[in-house]
Amino acid sequence: MKLADIGNTPFLELTTLSSNGNRCFSKCEFLNPSGSHKDRTYLNIVSRLESAGVIKPGITLIDCSTGNGGAALAWIGNVKGYKVKIFMPEGMTDERKAQILDFGAEIVETPKDGFLSGAVLEAKRYLTGCSSKTHYFLDQSSSLLNKEAWGSCGNEIATALKAMKVVPDFFVCSIGTGGTFSGIAEVLKREYRNIKTVGIEVSSSAPLYSARNNLNFEHCHHNLMGLGAGILSANTVCELVDEVRIINGADAWARMKKFINEENIPIGPTCGANILICEALAKEVYNKNIITLFFDSSWKYASRRDGIYPEYNEVVNVT
Repeated sequence: MKLADIGNTPFLELTTLSSNGNRCFSKCEFLNPSGSHKDRTYLNIVSRLESAGVIKPGITLIDCSTGNGGAALAWIGNVKGYKVKIFMPEGMTDERKAQILDFGAEIVETPKDGFLSGAVLEAKRYLTGCSSKTHYFLDQSSSLLNKEAWGSCGNEIATALKAMKVVPDFFVCSIGTGGTFSGIAEVLKREYRNIKTVGIEVSSSAPLYSARNNLNFEHCHHNLMGLGAGILSANTVCELVDEVRIINGADAWARMKKFINEENIPIGPTCGANILICEALAKEVYNKNIITLFFDSSWKYASRRDGIYPEYNEVVNVT
């Protein structure tokens, strides 16, 4: 694997999701070297901080993650000559923990009750005893270098669409930190004035959906790791989200499995969430073009293949 292999992922038409004359396309970010979209995020964050003289090889980079980001940072840090320490809520998949360790990083598991917010607090507590010359907190959730990373992906999508002579009508994307959604949406709205963006949140933790619908928000645990951390980060530019829809975690897992069985494309459960909303849209509109993303790979979830995280509340069995 080389850093130059990050990005320029395939742009695939999903013919089986088409109905009512609609066409659906997905950017296959799960084909990035470490198996997820987070390779783009961390390559940009680390490279930009290096260019600014903020960090340099030899120091320890710290961040919080449920797994994909941790693996991406661990790999990129290893290639560039950094030590890496990942603060991670307990109960994440064995595969993602093993990947982080294989890349030479250290994992600090934090109590499940605090989920990602708790991991952030633990990381900040740890940093109080460290020198800024030897340790640096990347803070992917708050760093706008996260959103900035996704301009390149938005440009890749726009270039592919123009080559195909396709004008997109909808951009559909689940929201975690919001960097991926906002960075791509910013480009697509600039290129296509009439495009409508649809953000997706997991029903158990949907702060933007709650705000838009005047509902009381309460974070509850769920089984779509990477989504629903319980906060709206600085990378979620709410003005770029035209509509918010919610999905159930168990439904997303079931749709992922069905898609893998039918298409033999090994996507992860948050990709199932994107597919569900693309399908819902395709039943509501006619002759439109719908764009989405496939974030990560199914192999990262093999140890939780049933969709159950016993440490957390949403433990509905998915067959």
